Amino acid sequence: METLIKAAAAALVGCALALAIRKHAPETSFLLSLAVAAAILFASLKAAADVIGFIRETAAEAGIAQESLAAVLKAVGVAAASRITSDICREAGSMAAASAVELAGAAAGAFVILPLMRSVLAAVRGLV
Repeated sequence: METLIKAAAAALVGCALALAIRKHAPETSFLLSLAVAAAILFASLKAAADVIGFIRETAAEAGIAQESLAAVLKAVGVAAASRITSDICREAGSMAAASAVELAGAAAGAFVILPLMRSVLAAVRGLV
């Protein structure tokens, strides 16, 4: 919760500063927004690592295959990376690049869950 409050505060301050300088220095405003986003992501890494560790432990206790869990975690990572990248492209004014990143993210997300889909289909075949 503390990380979220700090991230929200940093985002609000960064957005206010970027908005204040956007008219006179749009390039600097963009770079400030990018720096704030990078700082928030960096600060959130420990919390994300803790969550992933908890999920791995819980999955191991439940007998869930690590390969299946890895596919889900990779898909979440792909979704987050493509969302952040497309938002950065939009802020820079490049709507086409943002759309392309979203499409690439969807394709990459589908690709990383293929092993999980194979496992699910094999389990369904085993039931029939």
